[in-house]
Amino acid sequence: MKTDVVIVGGGLLGLATARALRGEREVLVLEQASVGHVRGGSHGATRIFRLGYADPHYVEMAQRAAECWRALEAETGTQLLHPTPQLTFGPGADAVYDALVAAGAPVERLAADEVARRFPAFARGDDAVLELGSAVIAAHRTLEVLRDHSGAVVREHVRVDRLDAHHVETAHERIDARTVVVCAGPWTRALVPGIDTIATLEHVAYLRAGSGLPLFIDFTDPAVYGLPTPGSDLYKVAVHHGGPTIDPDEDFAPDPVAVARLRAAIARWLPAAELVEVDVCPYDNTSDESFIISRRDGIVVGAGTSGHAFKFGPLLGEQLADLVRRGS
Repeated sequence: MKTDVVIVGGGLLGLATARALRGEREVLVLEQASVGHVRGGSHGATRIFRLGYADPHYVEMAQRAAECWRALEAETGTQLLHPTPQLTFGPGADAVYDALVAAGAPVERLAADEVARRFPAFARGDDAVLELGSAVIAAHRTLEVLRDHSGAVVREHVRVDRLDAHHVETAHERIDARTVVVCAGPWTRALVPGIDTIATLEHVAYLRAGSGLPLFIDFTDPAVYGLPTPGSDLYKVAVHHGGPTIDPDEDFAPDPVAVARLRAAIARWLPAAELVEVDVCPYDNTSDESFIISRRDGIVVGAGTSGHAFKFGPLLGEQLADLVRRGS
């Protein structure tokens, strides 16, 4: 079989790349399980969209990504970003405030008593930064929309065994392509030599904690974040990079130490909430949490999303598509 572009991985980056190439290339997406499957890093109902980074580079990227999200929503007639204010606590909050002010983004400082008045569930005696341009991303719906509007052929339950810059091999066929793109999350490392990433198994809790709650992030080490689920009474809480290193092909069993950290975070931030479920999700990490968007030995690679790339998804898809265009 021959095609213009083969994309290995039908998660956020793979589907966003396919959409960015729609109408320009004949694209085939190969997904080893199904789009949004529970072992993939893109699975789940929600993610956070925020501008609030201490690094101005990421603030600028998030602003550009916001334009991409608005364009995607307009093209598809689907709401994917649900505006929700965010509280930022801890030692990184001042740097986030400064970066947002410098970027001209709407932001406020809140003293602890003002946090208690406006957001009583988060009254822990801490000052906070209030970000007003944040949102909850409908993550699962995003994958559906990208798939349905990519113009690509998406094949599920097809595992890739070997590949190079112009060929992909599965158990049943060899596919020739002008360009091969690999966005396979923690499986990327096994397919593309020299990709320096580490897979970890992260844990998230779903709570019943009441309605009208904001997003929050606490930068005290280890960082903890939470977000509501639009249209549901569930609130998600997670410890950022609190899980063990894993082999992505092994069973994803909850780690007792990570679960204990998660329970401690819940007790700190939402002690009255009812724990409904603990879920697990693999992260594909770089050492400095920066993303890998590059060409390696002729292969276009999107990897190392490090647990904070979903908000940039449509923008990263455009960047990967540009690498495809420049190399063909």
